[in-house]
This record gives sequence, C-alpha cells and structure tokens, in this order.
Amino acid sequence: MQFIDREREMRILQNEWGNRPSFVVLYGRRRVGKTRLLREFSKGKRTFFFTFPEAVKEVQMREFREAMADFLSDDFVRKLKTDDWLDLLRYLAEKADDCLIVLDEFTYAIRSDRKILSDLQRVWDNILSEKSVMLVLSGSLLGMMWDDVLSYASPLYGRRTRSMNLRPFDYPNALEFFSNKEFGIRAYMLVGGIPSYLRLASRYDSIEEFLREEFLSDYGFFYDETYVLLGEELRELKTYFSILRAIAEGNRRLERIANFVGLPARSVYPYVETLMKLGFVERESPVLGSRKVSLYRIKDPMLLTWFTLTYPQMAEISSRTARFDNLYKVYSTRFEELAREFLTLFRPIEFKSLGRWWYRGEEIDIVALGKSGAALIEVKWRDLSEGDALRVLRKLEAKAEKVRSAGNVRLGIIARSVEGKEKLRKKGYLAWDLGDILGAAR
Repeated sequence: MQFIDREREMRILQNEWGNRPSFVVLYGRRRVGKTRLLREFSKGKRTFFFTFPEAVKEVQMREFREAMADFLSDDFVRKLKTDDWLDLLRYLAEKADDCLIVLDEFTYAIRSDRKILSDLQRVWDNILSEKSVMLVLSGSLLGMMWDDVLSYASPLYGRRTRSMNLRPFDYPNALEFFSNKEFGIRAYMLVGGIPSYLRLASRYDSIEEFLREEFLSDYGFFYDETYVLLGEELRELKTYFSILRAIAEGNRRLERIANFVGLPARSVYPYVETLMKLGFVERESPVLGSRKVSLYRIKDPMLLTWFTLTYPQMAEISSRTARFDNLYKVYSTRFEELAREFLTLFRPIEFKSLGRWWYRGEEIDIVALGKSGAALIEVKWRDLSEGDALRVLRKLEAKAEKVRSAGNVRLGIIARSVEGKEKLRKKGYLAWDLGDILGAAR
C-alpha cells in the first residue's frame, strides 16, 4: 500500500534520530496510522520493533522475549525465566546500541502491568540515555497516554525529547486514496482523514453502495466501530452515547444536551469535557462578541455519520430497510467544515482568525477576520444558480449590519456548485464551489 504524506512527521523523527539519545512519545487515536509511520521511518535502520498485544502480561513477555532474541541473535533470551519487565528491558538496553527501539501499543503493556513505567524509567535513566539509541513509545489509548506517559505524575515525566500527537489526514492528502476526486471528497466528509477508513471507502464506486455496505449493514465495518472506538477509552458508555446523540440531533448548548440526557448540566459537563479531550467533540465560541456563549459539535466525522445515519436506524438495519434520509444533514455540516479547511490551507483570502458567528437566532457560517475588516461567507451544500447565489448574498448583507464592528466587510459564498461565480467575483463578491476546493488540492 502506498505511503501517503507524513513528510513533516518523518522530518521530525529523522531529526530525533540525528540527535540521539532521544526519547519520542507518539500518540493518536486508533487507525490514524502510527504503526505505518513508524514502520516507514524504521526502514534502513537497525530496529527493535515490538507491538504489544492486547493480552495478559505473561503472553506479552513471552512474545517480547522471542522478538528480542531474534533482534539480538541471542537464544539465551528465549530461556530467560523472569516475571519482571525490568529484567528484559535492562537486558535489551545493555545489548542495544546505535539503534531504534520502538515499543508500539505501549498502553496495552501499562494496562497489564503499570510497573513497566517505572522499570522503563530506570532503564532509560541508567543505560539508554547514555547510548546512541532512539526510543519511541507509541499508543492509541489516549487517556492512558496522557495520564500515565505524558503527565507530571508519570515516572517517565521529563524524559521525552519529543511528543507527537498524530492527526488524521487533511483533505488534500485524503484525496490521494481516490482516483475519482469528487467521490473522494464525499467519502472524506463522511469518515474524515483516517487512513484505514479512506482505504475502505476507496474500494467502492458509489457513496450509496459504501454507506449501504459499511454503515447500514449489520456486517458493515462501521456498524460496531463506534462501540470499539469509545469502548476502549470510556466507561459509562450509555451516558457518552446519549450525549453524542443529543449533539448529533442538534442539541448543541450544554443545557439542551443535559435536558436530552436527563441530568443536570453540571453533571453532564465532565462527560463533555472528556469527549473534547479525546477529540470526539469540540466547543465553538462566536468569532465576534461574547465567547461565553458556547456550542458543542461532534468533531469526529465518522462519529457524526454514525450517530446521524446508523445509530437511529438499528432496527431498520436489522430488517434491511435503512434509508439515506439524513445524509444531507451530514454533508451540510461537514461541507461547512471542509470550506473552513479550504480557506485555512490555501488562503485564497488573508485573515488572522476564522470561525462562526451567531447571536439571537442569527448566524453566519464563516467570519474571516483580517487586519482592517472581515469576510462574511455563507456555505451551502447545494447547487446554486446565479440568482440563488445573489439571494443568499442579499440575506447575508442584512446579517452583516450586525457585525459592522469587524470593519470593512466583504460578502461571499461557498456552495457545491455556483453558476456564474466569475460574474459574482466581478461584482466584488467572494465565490467558490466544490470545483475550487478540489482544484486547490491538485
């Protein structure tokens, strides 16, 4: 399979390799591509690469011994009898030099024996930190990586020379998975920039077939993916599921989320905060005006699609009568986010900050604030004639009266297609459509 992008991450890792001894912590959500990145980086280097299985300590240690014996060409290790990670880690550290050591899915080791943290700290302090070695710890259980590896309370605190939170692909890199770019951008809006999700989508010829087979089938990949993704990180799944469903159904203020769940707002907020920390939910504040008026949205595209299309139709999926009725809702939400991504990545206009604005029932999809003014942009997931576009822009002009504090204002529109966009530009409006978004990525 083709290795796509990650040039920045490879450059940072290579810099750490050139400045040994180094200790790198790489973390990120499941399926984001951590192992693949490290496999690519390790090519051409003398590497001990061990991926901890999700198993009991005894199984992990047995497999570690076997991998270490192969790496060191040392059969003595296979016969080494110990139930202490310190013995194995010390032996590896004493024998290893001028090499890369990758401990992948390290959180599974912590889960089976927390003492491995202090054992690794002792081995790093006493042996590896004096050698030409690069040590990489990688993990997908984000809460555990933050609390047990990166936090001040961790035995490993202060040892790392670099930490990297590996993010999903942006849309230009996501499109590299697809020969049909318009299909690719729709798939990206549905599942985001997770490599394995994109690779799965690329097998299909139509979005409808992809959704029917993978989201709306009890044998589909995404049918239980949300349970797996959330279940690894969270307890009290019913409460978290209820919160995510509340947001997906349009309850974006904390009070409305709390009413949907049936709990006081002060009790709901810690759950919402955990979802934000994990990157599943995001808090938004108006780009102008009071920032205390916050709204919440589902940040993870796959979760948004699942909670909009799959979760409400579990009975229909079982009877094979599930429909695509809410697909437009997913696309319209995600197209607004895609429009912001396009403006941020390619800067067709200059701005210092960018976000949404709302006040007393009025809202503007994108407000891009510059040094002396602002661009106000409406986003529509539909095909607009020139007349339709002008009507949208006239409504936007009425809203613009309420944000005159931004200075000089330009009005704009981003839609799936905009007929006569060149004419609109000549009239002083900003106008882009899906063709511009795809064209910028080439």
